[in-house]
Amino acid sequence: MKKSVYLMMAIAILVLTACGPTSNQAPAAPAAPTSAPAVAATEAPAAAPTEAPAVKPTEPAAAAPAEASAAKEDCSTMPAPKLMDTVLKPTAKSTPITIAYVPNVMNTHYQMVLNGIKEQIERYGGEKFAKLLLQVPTSNTTSIKEQGDILENMVQQKVDVILLATESEEAEMPYMKAAAEAGIPVFLFNMAELRPDDPYYVSMIGYDQKNAGYLIGEWAVKHFGDKPTKVAILEGFPGVVNSMRLDGFKCAIEGKSNFNIVASQVADWTRAQGQAVAENILTANPDINFMFGLYDEMSLGAITAIKERKLLDQIAVAGYDNTKDANASIKAGEMMVTVDTAAKEMGINLIKSVKTFVVDNKPVDRIVNSKLVVYDQSNIGTFDEENYIYVTRQPE
Repeated sequence: MKKSVYLMMAIAILVLTACGPTSNQAPAAPAAPTSAPAVAATEAPAAAPTEAPAVKPTEPAAAAPAEASAAKEDCSTMPAPKLMDTVLKPTAKSTPITIAYVPNVMNTHYQMVLNGIKEQIERYGGEKFAKLLLQVPTSNTTSIKEQGDILENMVQQKVDVILLATESEEAEMPYMKAAAEAGIPVFLFNMAELRPDDPYYVSMIGYDQKNAGYLIGEWAVKHFGDKPTKVAILEGFPGVVNSMRLDGFKCAIEGKSNFNIVASQVADWTRAQGQAVAENILTANPDINFMFGLYDEMSLGAITAIKERKLLDQIAVAGYDNTKDANASIKAGEMMVTVDTAAKEMGINLIKSVKTFVVDNKPVDRIVNSKLVVYDQSNIGTFDEENYIYVTRQPE
């Protein structure tokens, strides 16, 4: 087995106390939530996996009818992928089951997903339903390799379910295949794009990242109308996630001749870099009107730079994700708008799908997307802030 240092935590579901999101962490922060007890995840699950299914590629889905293909050309959403069927079959495992939660990093968004996971497990009976293991790479720069090691370790531990968010589905496919061969279903979540030739996961739980970017662009078009608008964009690390969000935004302003993107620079998904890059952009383009960060943390950093130059009345700042700090910034009249990506709902939907497929012996949809909502200063007060924290739930 490959050896790598990674964070391993086991969470005893019934006795967990409330834990809020680490909203000041940047997406690359590897630290796990501090509210959960630190326990080595070496214990074997209570229920062993059932006999492994035969793993072999299935035929691609049939081509969509002509009228459907026209809709796929709509640049405001991610194209509907033609996916292979999963090689895994529903099971009727006895509870409690052991679930491994494996995000590629631990940040505000993934903490909110975790809160939803824990709450839904409690609704299903807490530790009588499932034991939850948290497995996080130690560094964002090595997450792809470390996740392979984590998945290999989880297969050896014979967990019952793996919940995986990764920056490279291709790199993790051999490990997902090994999990499938061991009868361990993998549920992907928060994936910007899916490989059409990957049959080794059951379902992808997430949201349309391109449409979220589009909604911010749509808001900007309505907000600025026909006014000449100079736009600056703060990007994350190059990759599918960044591209989807950026492409959605560009789609919304396409054909609007009054919009001019004068700067689009990488700010590493972090608040510190968001501030530094925004300062450089403002030096070169002091007359911009709109700054869009493809993640709230970068936008919050930009606001610091903008406030230092006393340009907040001139520049509207948009974020992406509706983190707790972004929500507070909108309420304070600083950030203008963000899009909520329903992170907690993602966690709830993950556990609902796990129960249906693994325990109830029923099929689930291959893709489950959460609803996206744009929040600005006109409606931010309607957002339920319980979505940011872990709330103890009673069994249903």
